[in-house]
Amino acid sequence: MPLVQDKIDDFDATELGNDQGGGVTGQDPSNLPKPIDLFDVRTTDLGDSYYVALFSPSKGTKLEGGGNFLWGAGFDLGFPTAQEDILGTGKYLAGPSALAVYMGPKWKLGGLLTHYWDYEGDSDRDDVNMSNLQYFTFYSLSATDSIGASPNIICNWEASSGNECSVPLGIGYVKTVQMGKVPVRFGAEFHYYAVTPDDDVSARWGMRFYMIPAAPSALFDWMG
Repeated sequence: MPLVQDKIDDFDATELGNDQGGGVTGQDPSNLPKPIDLFDVRTTDLGDSYYVALFSPSKGTKLEGGGNFLWGAGFDLGFPTAQEDILGTGKYLAGPSALAVYMGPKWKLGGLLTHYWDYEGDSDRDDVNMSNLQYFTFYSLSATDSIGASPNIICNWEASSGNECSVPLGIGYVKTVQMGKVPVRFGAEFHYYAVTPDDDVSARWGMRFYMIPAAPSALFDWMG
């Protein structure tokens, strides 16, 4: 997070007007508090933890043209494991989740929608009413290579009107390699945020790197 938690914790707004003379006006400039740059370094640590459970038919629906349609529905949970306040919500969360996927010969399209409400946690922290849509679009170049992206559209419904959602667009490259008997997908994506809140800290560009082993089936076969 491009904010400094320590400076936020140490900041005392009452000092800005405390000159014992009724305000800042007329005060010696040398005695005024220096501006605090909250953005000069980043706060990096563990954030909140999330769990998503989906229940779906054992087989997808075959479509004309050779593709399959898959879907699932379930629930999600969030836990306040963030080590710094600005890295998490301070709340225990729960809500519904849903998944829809088209798996074609070349195209893989779909989205994972999760929603979170808070039901317990720090009463001094803001309420949580948040949606997260991870949409994905990938085109297969070969059996092991593809291009595309899977950005997250996040909407905070507690925010003021016009400042609820962050909407990124992305492009990336994914390659699957065989590590022993387990296929592993490696990917790198670049995201541009076409829509960002005006009244909140937000990013304009982002990067995502990931490694996904094809578990559990391949892993269980290897272990057996």
